[in-house]
Amino acid sequence: MTFAKYGFIAVPAAWLLIVTATPMAQEKTTNSGIFTAEQVKRGEATYKKECESCHGGGLEGDGFAPGLSGSEFMSAWNGTSVGDLYDRIRISMPPSNPASVPAQSKTDIIAFVLERNKFPAGQAELTPEASKTIKFELPK
Repeated sequence: MTFAKYGFIAVPAAWLLIVTATPMAQEKTTNSGIFTAEQVKRGEATYKKECESCHGGGLEGDGFAPGLSGSEFMSAWNGTSVGDLYDRIRISMPPSNPASVPAQSKTDIIAFVLERNKFPAGQAELTPEASKTIKFELPK
């Protein structure tokens, strides 16, 4: 019996097993180890130079500049992408001259902020391009 006239294609059952047995790629999240310890060190140095005067040594904010740690920060970014955070920093930080800090330095700062918020380090550095595909998710 042919199913072609009905728009169906007959496939061997073994093909179905191969297709269904293939694992789907897991979504990367902030819990996936998306930055390195070395990147955190660079980010901390840049943060101290470029961000600390407004956001504080403990990332607590100063009333005008928002805190970059704690429940308010986590709630604000949960469910977005790390790329959204990167774009916010890229466009507006530091307020006096956003172009003064290179793109990779800004991702280093994000690595530092994420590490201080208890996210794990991994084997690969965070890049501006990769940040767009990583979901910001509360620490596990």
